[in-house]
Amino acid sequence: MSSAESPDTPLAEFEFASGAHSGAQLTLYPNRIVLQGPGAMETVPLSHLASVRVAFEREPRKLNWAIALALVALVLASVSGPLQGLANAAAAEVVEHAKTNAGGGIPGVLIATFRALGGLAALMPAAAAALGACAAALAAFYWLGLTTLTLSFGATERVYAVRGRDRVLQEFAESVGRELAELPAR
Repeated sequence: MSSAESPDTPLAEFEFASGAHSGAQLTLYPNRIVLQGPGAMETVPLSHLASVRVAFEREPRKLNWAIALALVALVLASVSGPLQGLANAAAAEVVEHAKTNAGGGIPGVLIATFRALGGLAALMPAAAAALGACAAALAAFYWLGLTTLTLSFGATERVYAVRGRDRVLQEFAESVGRELAELPAR
């Protein structure tokens, strides 16, 4: 710390615009980092930090879910037409058979079942479209990724993440790293 820097002079700041820490602000001082948000405040002395890490990461789970949902949507969309045609044809066949033969209540149950199956098949394209939209959203979140700042100290760490590549958070982490490197050996 130079003679011009006082312990109360901020060296760098980062404000979270969205996410879990929305509205909070990280401020680096020569001897500490302060997280101040709408509902809480936390101060971490730099002398307690072991390391600082910043990285841009993509979450593979989001991509896996996007692929799985897209495949389910594709299956639903491709099965819906044939299933609807099969159910309607089966219901028509049971109606014809019931006209020629007197057969109690079984044909009525079969007709109702096949029509319900046909109605369910008619809903499958809408369900496929909804699943496709969810898959597209998950793929977009995967592509955007996260910039994550990790402060490690003792047996624990603090993780702060923001959506997308965030150069300001990377610069903040570099400032923390410089201050951490300038600390006298413990």
